[in-house]
Amino acid sequence: MSIVEAEALYKPYDQFILFGDSITQMSSDPQLEFGLYGALQDAYIRCLDVINRGFSGYTSGHAVNVFPKFFPTPERANVRFMTIFFGANDACLPGSAQHVPLHVFKENLTRIIQHPVTVAQNPHILILTPPPVNEYQLQGFDESKGNAHPSRTAEHTKKYAEAVREVGSSLGVPVVDVWSAFMSATGWKEGEPLPGSRDLPSLEKFERFFTDGLHLTADGYRVVYDAIMETIQVNWPEQGPERLPSVFPPWTEAPR
Repeated sequence: MSIVEAEALYKPYDQFILFGDSITQMSSDPQLEFGLYGALQDAYIRCLDVINRGFSGYTSGHAVNVFPKFFPTPERANVRFMTIFFGANDACLPGSAQHVPLHVFKENLTRIIQHPVTVAQNPHILILTPPPVNEYQLQGFDESKGNAHPSRTAEHTKKYAEAVREVGSSLGVPVVDVWSAFMSATGWKEGEPLPGSRDLPSLEKFERFFTDGLHLTADGYRVVYDAIMETIQVNWPEQGPERLPSVFPPWTEAPR
């Protein structure tokens, strides 16, 4: 068989790229009862290749630099979906090495969305707000890292979630409002003290979402997954996993 014939037989899957920080990277952890990466793989099995491009510790500034180094050109692969999930590190308090000012954070998200390689692919983009944080649990995390505590606060992280919504609104890009999904799961109402802040006692129904006040448990990843799937259903119902055909036919129809 010639190379041309072999290439004609090759039928690649479109890609669903998860681009983010440690919350994305750790969603592949096999020790989790439920992880975002595995759940999306299962949902889109035989339809799309789900790829984890999570980078622990990265901020949106790091993201701008690394993005064009891994994101494929249309000649190499077709990207159907891409999530952009940063802000958890950007929202560190001023003085931290990871802190990124709000206006720069918004500029960085915009640069990724409007980057020439993104435009060339024209994927369905979902930008995710950072989840909230639990200051009580964060104390142990900060101490283990040698960070001043608190490294992040509930109120400061809320501002970065709002910034993501503003970027999505200004660019017409769907926002997966992870922050609000977590708040809703705790029964929080606008104007009340924020769960996870020192303005309230530590709440068990909030703690269950976090391993350390920042990173997520299986329950936390379920919230993120459900929010992503709901956003896809609202904006691109024809792209839901139940609507997409398999790349290859079922065994009953496959040639042999």
